[in-house]
Amino acid sequence: MISDPEVIGALAVLAGLRSMSRRRLAMILAVHDPIEALESLRLGRPLVPAVEPRADVRERLRVQSLAVSASRRAARCAEVGVSVTVPGDGDYPPALIDDPERPAVLFLRGDRAVLADRRVGVVGTRNATAAGRATAADLGARLAEAGVSVVSGLARGIDTASHRGVLASGPGRAVAVLGNGPDLAYPRSNRDLLDRLVEQHVVLSEWPPGTPPEAFHFPLRNRVIAALSEVLVVVESRASGGSLITARAALERGVEVMAVPGSPRSPASEGANHLLRDGAAPVTSVNDVLEVLSITPPVRVAPARRPPRSCLAIELFEACRDGPRSLDQLVSGSGAGVAPVASAVAELVRDGWLVDEAGWLEVAVSGLPP
Repeated sequence: MISDPEVIGALAVLAGLRSMSRRRLAMILAVHDPIEALESLRLGRPLVPAVEPRADVRERLRVQSLAVSASRRAARCAEVGVSVTVPGDGDYPPALIDDPERPAVLFLRGDRAVLADRRVGVVGTRNATAAGRATAADLGARLAEAGVSVVSGLARGIDTASHRGVLASGPGRAVAVLGNGPDLAYPRSNRDLLDRLVEQHVVLSEWPPGTPPEAFHFPLRNRVIAALSEVLVVVESRASGGSLITARAALERGVEVMAVPGSPRSPASEGANHLLRDGAAPVTSVNDVLEVLSITPPVRVAPARRPPRSCLAIELFEACRDGPRSLDQLVSGSGAGVAPVASAVAELVRDGWLVDEAGWLEVAVSGLPP
């Protein structure tokens, strides 16, 4: 890791400039010392011709760089425990060294030794179903039980669920790749999760502390998730979205892409089902993923769960597998009457089979076998 505060400050300024693309940053740092590059931008001195930006871009970079203090950036890195590494540094993640789009600078918090573990990426939609979140948490926990660390993006939905599953188990750990500074939680509701990951896991970003989330950051972040993964699992995905971008990036890198099958009637599973149609391997149990890694599944005792007690409860549960249902829809579909359906639904919610999300009843259990 880099220890010189001046170099850390210069890198933190350069990596945080809004007009500094990741490709341009890599080109500049390949031929310029970071302190020299920052000084040249600020003073208007020309860079090496091969990396010299257009005049309008150069002016934006000059103005932006003058507005930021390198010493304050370095102090902020020290304050929140951020380490900085670049290609060529001994602590740069081995999985990224030969990547064609490797980050020019990485800001890390936590235990970087996690990056030497076996790693599986788990990604999916932010607008996940309750069943999708339960499946992601189950997958994260059971991969961790097998000693596999889980790479994800700390976004709402599938990402968050997979990492919370890891925290509930072990010895495998979590690798969180952020689309903002490594000191900021996005969404804010993940502040507790970020703090816990920093303690025994690892958080990394291409952006320095204090950098807010920007829409264009997330597709860039997704390539890093793909590059760090030995296998990538898509749990739920809409027809388009970030998880499919990650899947494409993984395929471009020769990383095995797998997907959890979902109901053809569920929009949340449309993208994952398309991946399966196009040749991705299905995940019907965690053992499918461990087999790709040539890891023998650990022996485990499945926790007991009280099964639905009545035929009606089973029928209502199966009806919700195709997507959320209102109580009125369940009554209409079953023909059993309001009182019996309400009683059976209450039983399913109490026992954890269904969850009530603002009046919509969703399956709340993992789609993977126990």
